[in-house]
Amino acid sequence: MKGLLAALCFLAASAALASERPTFDPKLGAQLSLDRELVDASGRKQTLGDTLGGHPALAIFGYDKCPNLCGVTQQAVASDLKKTSLRPADYRALFISIDPDETAADAAEAQAEIASAAGPAGISAWRFLTSSDGAGAVLANEAGITFDRRKGIDQFVHPIAIIALTPSGRISQVLPALTFTPRDLELALVEASLGNLGSLGDHLFLLCAGFDSSKGQYSSTIWAILKVASLGTLVSLAVTVLWQTRRRAG
Repeated sequence: MKGLLAALCFLAASAALASERPTFDPKLGAQLSLDRELVDASGRKQTLGDTLGGHPALAIFGYDKCPNLCGVTQQAVASDLKKTSLRPADYRALFISIDPDETAADAAEAQAEIASAAGPAGISAWRFLTSSDGAGAVLANEAGITFDRRKGIDQFVHPIAIIALTPSGRISQVLPALTFTPRDLELALVEASLGNLGSLGDHLFLLCAGFDSSKGQYSSTIWAILKVASLGTLVSLAVTVLWQTRRRAG
């Protein structure tokens, strides 16, 4: 009986630990609450909807004092966005803190850290957002992200990724952290804009290609297949013309 009770206690403890582990399960098309109020680096309060302001966005959930991947991801996104053909005025880049203890001053310090990587024009697209009422954490949960606060070390254990949002706050694409390219960020924003951003080439690429979830990148496989198919058609036509010509000559 004692052995059975011990086994049951172990299983219960294991289940409790498993339920506390951070999870990452974003759903394309999921809607984030636009009325959640957030505070930007200047101390101004705005809802998520007002922050988006009718623009597509790339959103990152984390916390400003993170000693791990948050800062690295911010730097990489800021640097790569600068290499795209999109105008910073046409999109938003959001870093939303999941820590209710962080303040506008923490957001301002984190924003200053990426100013050089983003460049003078690029930094205008960024919004570092906090919320003392836990709105950032709620939005993260709506995006399919849970996290675990380790009070002993005063850190959060959390997944990190780049989430593309439509102007209405719906998730349109998810890019794993640190595997993206400038082209991936550009295409994610073009796709999230619902046709309002990007060149004709971007839209043709999205029409003919797709997002490879196994690689976490936009793949041109279909585009390559179309090129090979086109080349095959041209070769076939050339062979047919040559055969017809020789037949007539004979």
